[in-house]
Amino acid sequence: MISNMIPESRLIKSELVLREMSLPSDVLLARKSLVRWLALSLGLILPNESRMLLLDVLDALLYFHVRKESPTTRDILERLEAESGEKPNPKAVYYHLLRLKNAGLLSRKKGRYSLSEYEGKGLPELFREFYFRKADSAFCNIDTALKKLQGGYDL
Repeated sequence: MISNMIPESRLIKSELVLREMSLPSDVLLARKSLVRWLALSLGLILPNESRMLLLDVLDALLYFHVRKESPTTRDILERLEAESGEKPNPKAVYYHLLRLKNAGLLSRKKGRYSLSEYEGKGLPELFREFYFRKADSAFCNIDTALKKLQGGYDL
């Protein structure tokens, strides 16, 4: 099988997806709608995402952050059950927590989760700093590459 993969794709450390989306007033009416909009806008889910558990996990993490609590997995599972009335699949919840942790948005210390190193910050500031930091990191190398290219095009 011949691979058409771009050789440099192995160098990807993480991805940053931000979607510019309108925010209609009807989205502002319900927390669940806002969480879906936020997850889509921040690139945490795909537009055709069918697995909604990530949204529930994100909602629980936002809830605990606003309350200035660092939940355990058990706390998150209990919150999800209280919200839905159904027992969530612990493996699936852990999978989504790991996904958010691998993205750098979530950290885990001594069995407790927090939205990265941004404890104590409000949600708008937390997400803005996280995404700006990721973008700045990406642009450090992009700037170097662009300068090298620019030098190669000079006459």
